[in-house]
Amino acid sequence: MKNILTVLLLIFSLLSLAQKTNRTHTFRVVDWTIIIPEDFTIMDSASDAALNQKGVKDMEDANGIKVDASATRTLISASKPPHNYFNSTITPYDPVKDGNYDSTCAAVADVVYRTFTTKIPAAKLDTFSRETTIDNLTFHRFEVKATVNSQVIFNLVVLTKYYRGFDFGITYLYQDEKSRDEIERMLAASKFKK
Repeated sequence: MKNILTVLLLIFSLLSLAQKTNRTHTFRVVDWTIIIPEDFTIMDSASDAALNQKGVKDMEDANGIKVDASATRTLISASKPPHNYFNSTITPYDPVKDGNYDSTCAAVADVVYRTFTTKIPAAKLDTFSRETTIDNLTFHRFEVKATVNSQVIFNLVVLTKYYRGFDFGITYLYQDEKSRDEIERMLAASKFKK
């Protein structure tokens, strides 16, 4: 009986260690390593695809455009109830064919803004743009704060960078300061192999 308990304890310890280790993710295509906060659940590909599909449809409907996201690849998506979300994607980007990257980022910010004004007409939207740094790499940062009846309903942050031939994007939506802090600590601690 003692041997069985010892084996079970060892198995549970290894499972616990595996779950903690599984929080660390390295994406070799951009040589980026992050550790997902314990409060967040990694989303499966079907849930992520459904969420992305809805976002594309909302952008198309609100802006009268056709969005081709077929080349976009999700690196990771994670969520935390009730509506906190983190996502990172890469899309091949060729400045010669696709145009000036800074202009593209500004156009995407306009599409995001118009989508929210159309889909949530009662919301007051405040936007901010600036640069931010993660492990000495500079990203464009576009933020949207949505308020309805003087109450913040969400904050969205979109980080983008032309990196290794990709439009490398990190997006997060948060509803509370604790979730924001968890995500921003995760990003600040993440590492790029240079």
